[in-house]
Amino acid sequence: MRLFRGMFTALAAQALLIVAVGGGLLLWNVYTTSERALRSRDAAQLDAFAALAAEAAAAGKPYDRIVAELDRRDPNVLGGRVAIVGADDRLLGGPAAGPALLDRPIVVGGRTVASARIVRSPQLADRDRALLRDHYIGIGAILAGLLALLLGAAYWLAGRWSKPQRELLRLSHEVADGDGDIYFDERGPREIVGTMRNLRRIANRFERIETARRTWLVMIAEELREPIASLGGHLSELQEALTAEPEFKAAIEADQNRLARMAEDLHAVALADLGRLPLRFADVDPRALIHNAVYSHAKRAEAAGVRLETSNLPPYTILVKWDAERIEQLFGALIENSMRYVPRGGRIVLGLESQRDAWRLIVDDNAPGIDVQLAQQLFEPFYRANAKETPGGSGLSLATARAIVEGHHGRIEASNSPIGGLRITVVLPATPPMA
Repeated sequence: MRLFRGMFTALAAQALLIVAVGGGLLLWNVYTTSERALRSRDAAQLDAFAALAAEAAAAGKPYDRIVAELDRRDPNVLGGRVAIVGADDRLLGGPAAGPALLDRPIVVGGRTVASARIVRSPQLADRDRALLRDHYIGIGAILAGLLALLLGAAYWLAGRWSKPQRELLRLSHEVADGDGDIYFDERGPREIVGTMRNLRRIANRFERIETARRTWLVMIAEELREPIASLGGHLSELQEALTAEPEFKAAIEADQNRLARMAEDLHAVALADLGRLPLRFADVDPRALIHNAVYSHAKRAEAAGVRLETSNLPPYTILVKWDAERIEQLFGALIENSMRYVPRGGRIVLGLESQRDAWRLIVDDNAPGIDVQLAQQLFEPFYRANAKETPGGSGLSLATARAIVEGHHGRIEASNSPIGGLRITVVLPATPPMA
């Protein structure tokens, strides 16, 4: 609508300018025409008066009586405006002589004895005023009609000219949102229609590439899971067959677990990307899920010198409809992310708060803080906030968390933690919305 308003405003301003200039020229023309008409009438009337004044002067009538008779006879045209002046510019009759607007000689016996002069501007009669009023009303009506016509044309033109641009903007939004199957009406300027066609080709190409990428991710994740599971079995057999140091065995087990987590995270992210993340909703107690997450990661946290704690848990049983396995995977991903950054002696705190018909799951740590401007990038796959982080992370933890949260119709946010590091807040509805 901004484009339409801009075009309409520009065209309306041009229409107003045209009407104002045209109206001004028309009024100026009416004014100058009426002025010329009045001067022409005054000239004709003064010629007639000069002839009558010459006859009266030849008969010996005084000039002041001649002017007085004119004032009585023609009070609306020349009355009170004509003076008779002698050859020496001496006033012989009429009002005091001023600058002569018109001048006619009074000739008696072939000799100019005086001059008849119009010394005052004309006064409009009622008939003149009525005529001018009719002219002005007519001009005003014409200008108002012309303005309405131009504004209507401006509205039509603005809509016609802005429609292809609005359609182009709509298509660009669809392409930006990842919609590759776009349709449009091929009307408008050739350049814009060509741009729309190019956008459609680009969208179709990107859609094919994106679909292939997502499919590859799912296939890679599924292919990874089987050899990793097989590798875990072989490593267990190897540990039993060999007499190895406990540290060596623990290292092998940690590597195997890390590979398994990476495969599960990649699988979850890839399925969520395709909108096929399987979820099995059932009644669960989120407090129990938090305690399970703390228990499951207690040994790793202790080995890393990190305290894993709970805080602000409600003292009563809560029932929500979530996928328990996915929520445990969610807590595991969030704890895994925090443990990569929290130094020895640090803390990771899990909390739960009520929010209307939803619950807020909160994970705080006291790792080095983050730039809030970059907070949302943390949820992109393989994004790392710090290149010097503890090695061994897949970069999929928060991406996995977001996939699980979105599958539960919730939202996930990152911000600065009150205990000094990162706070991840997950808001999940108590029950999934019905389709």
